[in-house]
Amino acid sequence: MTRSALVAVAVALAAFTVLTALTVPAATPARAAGRVATLSVTVAKPGETVRVTGAGWTAGTLLQFVTCGEGGLTGSAACDTRAAVATPVRADGTFVVDVQAGTPPRPCPCVVHIAEVQGSAVPVNLPISITGHPVGTIPATATAARELTVQEFTLTGGTAAAWFGARDRLTLTYTVRNPTPVALTSATVQIRLGGGGDDNIFHQEVIEGLAPGQSRTVTVPVELPIAAFGRYVVSADVSGLAPVRVSHDAYPWGLMVINALGVALIVWGLVRRLGRRRVLRDADPADALLPAVVRLGSLGAYLVFDDAPGSRRLRRHAGAQLSLDSLRALIGAGNGPGAGDSVLDLDALGHVLARRYPRSISLLEENE
Repeated sequence: MTRSALVAVAVALAAFTVLTALTVPAATPARAAGRVATLSVTVAKPGETVRVTGAGWTAGTLLQFVTCGEGGLTGSAACDTRAAVATPVRADGTFVVDVQAGTPPRPCPCVVHIAEVQGSAVPVNLPISITGHPVGTIPATATAARELTVQEFTLTGGTAAAWFGARDRLTLTYTVRNPTPVALTSATVQIRLGGGGDDNIFHQEVIEGLAPGQSRTVTVPVELPIAAFGRYVVSADVSGLAPVRVSHDAYPWGLMVINALGVALIVWGLVRRLGRRRVLRDADPADALLPAVVRLGSLGAYLVFDDAPGSRRLRRHAGAQLSLDSLRALIGAGNGPGAGDSVLDLDALGHVLARRYPRSISLLEENE
């Protein structure tokens, strides 16, 4: 290659470098309280991927990245939340994430808004130009730094039925105050319920015209699902301002007690049955005693002894006595119909009668 050719190549490379610097502006890093964040480009088309890098952030913090209009100063109502992404900060305080340039619902100046999902740090806005997106002015009230203080955040209520696995109904009370000298406009309240693997926004509303020194209370019903088990976290914020969270432990203790009681009763019943079988197996038939009232299941009748409770009333209603022949027929003794169908132990019954009546009346022999 000749010397003139080398000069021509050097001139071409220099021209390409200058042209690139003019067409793709270098991103200026943003710094806030020791935190640094930088965009790979400052001009992007809608849908184009932009890389965001940062350093000096709190390790493990979950960050949300979203493209916003009006300088990111008028709340989530000016942000393209459909293209929002989240990523955790690495152990060394750095992060790298690819963000899609969105189309904010409000005009530019546009920014990539970086905020902690569950933190209280001041958000960081990285300026970016969206090709073809309308350009306007930032509302005057939004140019001042915004701040909110939390006056109350409670989770109260609950139903007794939740102890038995039913849905639990709680009430969230969230009160914020505007301590700044300017009004807060177009701020969005977002309330999330986390638990059971979910972290969903279940309530969202816009706060308009929160005057300086004025407070606003949001009361929201919170419903836990059927058979809720474990710890549920309710969190809230107003466009990234005044984030708070509270936890609620949901355990169906009543259902657990009922199940434990049921298992205990089953075990107790099995132990009783096994013990009864052991006693009957080892018992001497000559020592067996009949209860005061014996049911003859096959005949639908009862044998009642004199010492049975209410025996006089039973005899009065019966109005008659049974002969030995009738008794033998009743219990199925002999060779006639129903013989051998008795549920009584005849030897035990004869033993009881012999003890109670000295004449030794027998069911199997006539008494002369």
